[in-house]
Amino acid sequence: MKIEFTAEQFQQLLKITYLGRWMVSAHHDDPDTSMEEVEQVVYSHAKNVGLSDLIDFDLNNNKYLPSDQLEEEMEPVIQEYDDFTFWDQLAWQMAERDFARKFDQSQILCMTDEETFREKNILADRYFDEFAAHGVENLDLLKS
Repeated sequence: MKIEFTAEQFQQLLKITYLGRWMVSAHHDDPDTSMEEVEQVVYSHAKNVGLSDLIDFDLNNNKYLPSDQLEEEMEPVIQEYDDFTFWDQLAWQMAERDFARKFDQSQILCMTDEETFREKNILADRYFDEFAAHGVENLDLLKS
């Protein structure tokens, strides 16, 4: 198979490859190597399209690695994703908790999927608004 890219498209492919590998491996102590072969193929072509500043070659391990420059370029993208995911998950987890407190099992069983979704959205929207306005300032852990 042969795929042709412009230099700009290939640069985007490098970034997508880096971000994909980061997504799969960043939260594990033992990184997932299942994508390494594809990653190495993509990274090996960086020099051919004038992007050697984004990929380094480690002679000791005989591997291509993202350069410090690529990692620095991707850090804001990763941070933006992490921030969004944090607030989104927090709001939805709080909404799920509040939903379970607000309705008993028999009420939930009588709800349609649409009603359940609407109720959870109403609850989540309160948290989205609160977090947008105050971040974690008003969050406290209460001991029961």
